[in-house]
Amino acid sequence: MTTSFILLNGALESPPIPEGLYSAIISAHSGLRYLLLLTLIAAVVTAWNNMKGSKPYQGMARTMGLVTMILTDIQLLIGLVLYYVNLDARTNFKMGQLKDALAESSTRYFILEHFVMMILAVLFVHIGYATAKKKGSNKAQFRWYLVALILILAAIPWPFYGAIGRGWF
Repeated sequence: MTTSFILLNGALESPPIPEGLYSAIISAHSGLRYLLLLTLIAAVVTAWNNMKGSKPYQGMARTMGLVTMILTDIQLLIGLVLYYVNLDARTNFKMGQLKDALAESSTRYFILEHFVMMILAVLFVHIGYATAKKKGSNKAQFRWYLVALILILAAIPWPFYGAIGRGWF
């Protein structure tokens, strides 16, 4: 039997889901980032090569764009579960406690900065794929996916980020 304690600010001491499940979700989210980064880089490089060779938007460029978008959506869904669990555990969804939680830099990073940058990256991947598909343009996919890649690389909590850094997996 596990017991949870209420902290002074009213937040829960542990996540509202079993610890093993929480660890598995974080590991899946952390591990999937590498697959997403590989496909995103491949989509950018493929679009670049097709753009420079004046090739039409089809075949490998289109497939890599679609696979990247699907992996981005899966990563988003896992991230939203983690976001909900983190927000619930830290604030019990109370605005006053959210203000206190945002005062701590590592909590602010995950609740606000990481979340916003990743949502923008997902949006840019979707815009890039839709625009490239509609116009038949490698250039559109290249531009939007490159911006998404830069945002994702900046928003990942790499191990060398200090207090906010996570492990490699």
